[in-house]
Amino acid sequence: MRSLKSAMQVACVGLAAVMGTAAATELKSMSPGDLRVLQERLRDAQCYTGAIDGTASAATEAALKRCPVMDPILVIETGMHTASINGIGTDRDCRLLATGSDDKTVRLWSLPDGRPLRILRLPIGPGEDGKIGAVAVSPDGGLIAAGGWDATWPTQQKTGLYLFEAGTGALKAHVGEFGDVIFHLAFSPDGRYLAATLASQGLRVIDTQRLAEIAADRDYADYSYGAAFAPDGRLFTVAYDGFVRAYDRGFHLIKKVATRGGKRPFSVAVDPKGQRVAIGFTDSTKVEVYKTADLSFDFAANTNDISNENLGRVTWSSDGQRLLAAGGYDVLINNTWNYPVLIWDREGHGQRHQQAVALNTIQHVLPCGNGFAIGASDPLFGLLDQNGMPRLTKSGVSVDMRYKLGDGFQVSRDGRQVRFGLGNGNATPVLLDLGRASLSEGASAASLAVPKIAGLAVTNWMDNRTPKLAGKALKLEQYEMSHALAIAPDATRFVLGAQYAIRLFNAQGKEQWEKPVPGEAWGVNVTPDGRLVVAAYDDGTIRWHRMSDGQELLAAFVHKDDRRWVAWTPSGYYMASPGAEDLIGWHVNRGFEQAADFFPASRFRERFSRPDVVQKVLDTLDEATAVEQANREANIRPNTAPVASKLPPVIKIISPADGGVVRNQEVTVEYELRSPSGLPVDSVEILLDGRPTRGLTRTDAQVNGTRREHQVVSIPARDVEIGLLARSGALASEVSKVSLKWGASAPAAAPAADEQLKPKLYGVIVGVSRYQDPTLALRYAAKDARDIAAALRAQKGGLYRDVELNVLTDAQATKVAVEDALEALNKQVTSRDVGLVFLAGHGIQDNRNAYYYLAADSDPNRLLSTAVGGVVLREELRALSGKVLVFLDTCHAGRAMSAGTRGVDINSLINDLSSAENGVVTFASSTGREASQENDSWGNGAFTKALIEGLKDKADLSGKGKITTAALDFWLSERVKELTGGSQHPVMIRPSTVPDFPMFVTVH
Repeated sequence: MRSLKSAMQVACVGLAAVMGTAAATELKSMSPGDLRVLQERLRDAQCYTGAIDGTASAATEAALKRCPVMDPILVIETGMHTASINGIGTDRDCRLLATGSDDKTVRLWSLPDGRPLRILRLPIGPGEDGKIGAVAVSPDGGLIAAGGWDATWPTQQKTGLYLFEAGTGALKAHVGEFGDVIFHLAFSPDGRYLAATLASQGLRVIDTQRLAEIAADRDYADYSYGAAFAPDGRLFTVAYDGFVRAYDRGFHLIKKVATRGGKRPFSVAVDPKGQRVAIGFTDSTKVEVYKTADLSFDFAANTNDISNENLGRVTWSSDGQRLLAAGGYDVLINNTWNYPVLIWDREGHGQRHQQAVALNTIQHVLPCGNGFAIGASDPLFGLLDQNGMPRLTKSGVSVDMRYKLGDGFQVSRDGRQVRFGLGNGNATPVLLDLGRASLSEGASAASLAVPKIAGLAVTNWMDNRTPKLAGKALKLEQYEMSHALAIAPDATRFVLGAQYAIRLFNAQGKEQWEKPVPGEAWGVNVTPDGRLVVAAYDDGTIRWHRMSDGQELLAAFVHKDDRRWVAWTPSGYYMASPGAEDLIGWHVNRGFEQAADFFPASRFRERFSRPDVVQKVLDTLDEATAVEQANREANIRPNTAPVASKLPPVIKIISPADGGVVRNQEVTVEYELRSPSGLPVDSVEILLDGRPTRGLTRTDAQVNGTRREHQVVSIPARDVEIGLLARSGALASEVSKVSLKWGASAPAAAPAADEQLKPKLYGVIVGVSRYQDPTLALRYAAKDARDIAAALRAQKGGLYRDVELNVLTDAQATKVAVEDALEALNKQVTSRDVGLVFLAGHGIQDNRNAYYYLAADSDPNRLLSTAVGGVVLREELRALSGKVLVFLDTCHAGRAMSAGTRGVDINSLINDLSSAENGVVTFASSTGREASQENDSWGNGAFTKALIEGLKDKADLSGKGKITTAALDFWLSERVKELTGGSQHPVMIRPSTVPDFPMFVTVH
């Protein structure tokens, strides 16, 4: 593993600020307004001491040198780690687990259920800055410690560790001024002291009460990855210099002994009695035990039959009866390499057994309750019982990009289509088609090309540290391993994908360019036209690079489980499948003494949701040119405002606590409110079970710093989820939410009144087959509307006491009539009811990517004045009081296209409607630019046919007579694919704030 110092040789180091790359020499060129925003952010980050005067000053320059990178940084966010879990930590009672990763996040999980609690965000920077090498949890579960490749290094040439409050996620302190990467952290049994071992300069001990370094031992000759406390407070460490060291309770070195089993001892664990210390190695498969009293050798566990890799991670069970080891040791099971844990009973002297638990290197093991906790590079974490059997495992959702070679990684001539496996190699292949904005399972396309590996004498390139051209070594970084090769179509150049970089070489082996990687490059390919290098990385991304200089043009991430995907340019312009836009977002540092902010991409949808830019960048090979062309064609004025000048508010509920019990329908909610960019906060909005209730205008819109406020919220007499959302103009915060349990008895209802307690279903049902322009005619859209209306009316007397529908078909469905019906729906639906909108017909987009539904009298050439705009639809639906369901069957073939319009890409509209602030559950007949199909044999469109079947009884997957949103989604997805031979893929998106709920009952 590289140290921070060597990593910085390939990382991009510079003084970046909120306005772009605002190095000190560029401050004078910034506008006064931009400077003030920069200075306000520096002051918020506790780096600025000068007056806020809007002028470049020495104070501003000094602040930039004291702060981490201030530019917002695009990162992936899946709810789970996207890179190797390097360290884990648990509390004494095994109720809390912390995991730290190369993806630069620390995540907290409740145990034993594995429920995510919160994400702790440290300051990060380019390259390796911010990667987490180690985490630890205090025995009482109150503190989380984290460290690794600290972002302080580029500006201050030092590293420190971070202490977070587990209960709130607040950053308590940034402690220490170490000279290199932190590789391991361990709390003392009383939680008072924290030991940190480093890549160089050995050991440091921090007093967590005084928040200061109190002891150090710099006399280490190499990396140290292991430290462990004995129950009585003695400390033991190991290092790659080959020694195990013992320290007394005052942290004085009392003994240092060379290990016998290997020259690189990696981890150390003290048994619960404090009598023995176990050691694992990275350069051998030995597991040794020494006596803590004098570090004399005691015994070696039986590993004589194990010869591959290492068992570098060791721990004892909580009762000391079992010794566990794991690491890089792997075994082949059903043609897949698995990584097991090995467990010896009888305090390490007894019989050994093993249990496969991961698909990649196991990086950390700890005792937890009556079993063990593990963290692995998959990424994966898990809880094992005392015999190593998994009780809980949670894996990452990133695509396994290992060995994307041959058929496992194919690209089209223009790079718009990429075929790859979601699993290792070519396992579970999918086709990502950026032209159609779709992802298809098992699909292929004409003229896809595999990586070319013939035509030049490149050898030793696969999993080798010494690749060669014609027998001559190609230069890589020290310890770097090459994984993948792609030779250009004309054989004049070739690309190597490796651990630390991708590199282009000419035919003589001279390096043309080198680009640091976000993760190991497991696959590379060159498009047949020779313009692009496409690479598959360990972080689960595919990235497109310009062949001429390696500049990244585009990146894409696919969620391997639910198949959501997003593609984005370096500046953040993106296109996303339904529900996928928040797989990326902006990380914003707030100095070294405060936790960083994170803003999902959806918070900036209006500016950055630009499929047109994504489509063009592979043609122009330049992002700025793609943006310029797209803006010109869409007649959009360029928006050059820095992202950080328009950050949305940040709101966080302080009380009541999540999972709390309430007995009163009036609940006082206390919250913290911040405006990172200093923008006025106009309102705070209350959501109940994901639906907006009311916006509260604030008397003082200015928010300086962090302000505490409260609101009294009226809730129903049942379990409920309360959410708060803050608005600054068009900018909306993320929703902060808590789930509350109703602890009082609900008022008894008289039997005769039961029917009156049911909600009503109100709906607007629209279908247009006959348009003023006969070339737009459809066969079944109007019939679809009438048939759906009949199916919905049959729901009366089930979940709903009544069903009231406004059905508009063909000539009735004018623009005015549809908009009037939506407005009337708004007046009908109460907080207890359900509002439903069904639209069948044509949907199209104008040259600004805005969605319109074509009414019967719409003119595709005059959309603004004659069609129903997506903005109108969104605002009317958002204003509804109750639950809201939308069914869109408006993606018919591009017969609605004319000058200035295009066939609809439904993804953007679905993402807009189903945002948390809108709270709309949206079903759509297809995704991307797929066409919705009709067929005479069905007598309906495929989507409507499947929907009617589902409402009757087919979507009752539980057999209990009720149809939930999730069940209907599953039924529609499978049935429509069956009807259309897999060419149409319906989708349902439910906001994260809206729970699954029953919508309908079966009707026989």
